[in-house]
Amino acid sequence: MSLVKRNPAADIIRILALFSVVAVHFFLNGGFYSEIVQGKRMFILTIMRSFFIICVPLFLTLSGYLLRKKKLEVKYYSRVSKIIITYVLASLACVAFSVIYLKQDITIKNIVAGILGFTAAPYSWYIEMYLGLFLLIPFLNIIYNNLPSQKWKIWLIFTFVILTALPSVINIYNFSSIDWWLMPSTSSQTIKIIPSWWQTIYPVTYYFIGCYLSEYGLKINKVLNLLLIVVWTVFSGGFCYWRSYKTTFIWGKWCGYDSLFNVVLTLLVFTLFINLDYEKMPNWLSRFIQKVSGLCLGAYLVSWVFDNVLYPKLIEKIPVILERQVYFIIIVPIVFVLSLIASYILSKMQLLIEKAFSLICKFIKHTKKQPEIV
Repeated sequence: MSLVKRNPAADIIRILALFSVVAVHFFLNGGFYSEIVQGKRMFILTIMRSFFIICVPLFLTLSGYLLRKKKLEVKYYSRVSKIIITYVLASLACVAFSVIYLKQDITIKNIVAGILGFTAAPYSWYIEMYLGLFLLIPFLNIIYNNLPSQKWKIWLIFTFVILTALPSVINIYNFSSIDWWLMPSTSSQTIKIIPSWWQTIYPVTYYFIGCYLSEYGLKINKVLNLLLIVVWTVFSGGFCYWRSYKTTFIWGKWCGYDSLFNVVLTLLVFTLFINLDYEKMPNWLSRFIQKVSGLCLGAYLVSWVFDNVLYPKLIEKIPVILERQVYFIIIVPIVFVLSLIASYILSKMQLLIEKAFSLICKFIKHTKKQPEIV
């Protein structure tokens, strides 16, 4: 009965987003970006990267999906404490690893500066970004929820897509050279056609998409939806392969979080999961998924630790980059599971901290109520 109001889709999407983060870091740490983009294996790897890069967009869209009704009140903002405590504990875990395992010399001053500067946990750039989004969410909800109709909300999203995502597939071509189209990796010169200044606010775009999916959903035949995901992933991966052909992978706007390719793919993947039927899911499985989902933020932050344990060993044992990539199916699940276990330990520490703080508050309140002895 306690799970009636809990949507398993949201938990599954969060877990998929975490797995995708770990997968994307495999490409980062496994040497993918140092290899020349050519041949069948690099084509397949590029397609895989194009799918897993929706990791952060999934997290952001999920925020809109779950927080659309949050209002401007103290109760909402008090929730930020859990995010901050998780971040601080994960940061301290990363610092401890750096001192004990990596033998780095880190002072208390460095630790405090690292936590305040979002560098103590090297993957914590997301926390810095999300805290800003978290503060904006009640105001974003006022904008979204006060639009008079579904049509207006579609136009809101359409406007943000134009501002933040469309430039990623429009301002990336060189129309002055025919040869460039045969091998675009030979030149970085492109022609700007539409304004691109607003691309950096792409988190708001994903947030509004999540709000819309929460309120209206998107009805697509499941088989067609899955087919569209496959076709779009191959298309976007093929596009990235074409842009980087015969050179190392080019990080362009077309393959970043703000890319229109990722906006569409995120929408399709998100829609697939929220449209699945979870009625027959056993209660024990729902509870397990819910527990794992709650560990994802901490797991994301501490995954850096296991990346720095496993990838140096992988590189040492398998020096050839392309041969190394087949270990994706081993390394990624291991990092994923170990990160969740570490996050579970941190969550227990967080509970102890919260209980201790609660006891201290009760003690102080009780002390104030005691009559003064004359």
